[in-house]
Amino acid sequence: MRHLACSSGAQFEDLPPSAVEESPGTPARLRSLRPLINSSGLVRYSILIEDPSLLLHNVAVVQDYAELDWGSKENSARNIAFYCNAYNIWAMYLAFKKMRKHGLAWKGQTTIKSRTKFFYFTSITVAGQKTTLLKLEKHIYDKFHDPRVCFAINSASWSSPRLPKELYDANQLQAQLDERADSFINRQGGCVFEKDDTVASVSSVFKWSKASFAREGGIAAFVNQYKQGQQLPEGVSIEFQAFDWSVNWENNARANMQYPHSPSRKSLE
Repeated sequence: MRHLACSSGAQFEDLPPSAVEESPGTPARLRSLRPLINSSGLVRYSILIEDPSLLLHNVAVVQDYAELDWGSKENSARNIAFYCNAYNIWAMYLAFKKMRKHGLAWKGQTTIKSRTKFFYFTSITVAGQKTTLLKLEKHIYDKFHDPRVCFAINSASWSSPRLPKELYDANQLQAQLDERADSFINRQGGCVFEKDDTVASVSSVFKWSKASFAREGGIAAFVNQYKQGQQLPEGVSIEFQAFDWSVNWENNARANMQYPHSPSRKSLE
């Protein structure tokens, strides 16, 4: 058995030698996670716990992929697709470990302490580079300057953009990123009107990535590129929704809620 490090002093899930040896370390060898994600983009953790081999294979590929230079300034579809896939795979794996440890009773990163450990201090490896989920997220935002990537990564949380059924692919990336933005804004409640058309309630994802949207003319201008139905009028007030950090699985208590919902008001832009 080969052990792969996932954090200081801890060991990665045991992998049969074949699971690593069959992976030459290229994104093409990543396997579709479709069996583990339902039609709503939520994770089937009960199935994953029964058979984690598919996810473990992908983590091994992400760890060992040797054809990307972390410091490279190349802003290519291949790089964007790889790093977004890497983030989603690692976040799913770390959540899977929590769910397995707590017998599917884990609620998610619902406290500041748990989020700090999950995102700031849990070491992961991406393309041979030691990092954390927080640093990887910042790397994606800072490196690629495309606000659509904000809707392409999933932090294993309920309010995070839903996971796509298929992995990101360099040859289809532009269409995939457009679809993720459209889905989040129109079907996941990423932007809804509050009371009247003078106040728009948007996801906190927009707040955390303000610089990305500023390059597109601001949050309202970006939303209007994708928003179906009534557009955000000029001068609209923006309020940010409270973020639900409960785990993104199909048995979440909120799984049967219909979007758009009425988010809690959190803060003004």
